[in-house]
Amino acid sequence: MLYAWTSIGFIVLLAILLLAFVLWRRDNLVLAIAALVVGVPLWFAWEYARPTWTTGVLTGTEVRRSDPDARGNTTDVQYIYMRNRSDRGLELTNEDSWWWLKRNSDRVFNDAKAAEIRQTEMTLMWNRWRSTLFSWYPNVIAIREAGNWPFWSLRTIGFYGLSMVLWFAYFYAFIWLSRSRAPAA
Repeated sequence: MLYAWTSIGFIVLLAILLLAFVLWRRDNLVLAIAALVVGVPLWFAWEYARPTWTTGVLTGTEVRRSDPDARGNTTDVQYIYMRNRSDRGLELTNEDSWWWLKRNSDRVFNDAKAAEIRQTEMTLMWNRWRSTLFSWYPNVIAIREAGNWPFWSLRTIGFYGLSMVLWFAYFYAFIWLSRSRAPAA
């Protein structure tokens, strides 16, 4: 339970709120509102793309045909079902992702199918959110055997490296703007 509140995402969100509060207390109301208007949507987009990993046993795989769109086109959507170590169910999709440079969804689905048959514990790296309202599912980025996978793959290092640059630039820009607008003493 405590893990969710100490995750990197919530720490970044608290830092955004703290920055806006400090700007507001320094009588920079416009800058405080701008920090929230820019920071909160940026945080939502970053949190949506951020990779997460879960270890557990795969309990099922399924391929479902989507409903036809306006042109009548359908696609096959691959689903992977998992029970993590705390016995919580997790439903994921398996699609190619340009953001994560993932073009191997068929290999990932094959590995998931083999792990389901063997009932071995696997670690899945995934991104996105689950929303029953919008029928959104997290997307599997990679799959490996549990305990046999360096989590800091090139994709993850690249994501967090670019994230550090992004958040540093955000905070630096608003701190620089607040100092440049401060009256000279």
